[in-house]
Amino acid sequence: MNVESKQSILKTRDLAILLDLSPDVVNDMARRGHLKGFKSGNQWRFRRRDVERYIERVMKLAPPG
Repeated sequence: MNVESKQSILKTRDLAILLDLSPDVVNDMARRGHLKGFKSGNQWRFRRRDVERYIERVMKLAPPG
């Protein structure tokens, strides 16, 4: 895996900071299928492009203001 590929993968903690959620909430969302992720060992990992799609989807659902 090259450096660019590694940068496109987020760990649970990194994603939690980005989304302003706790790591436990991020893991729960991944387990329930709300966030697209994959397991690496016993840790969740998230592709940046999947996270961007999730954020776009949530923004469309959020009421303005």
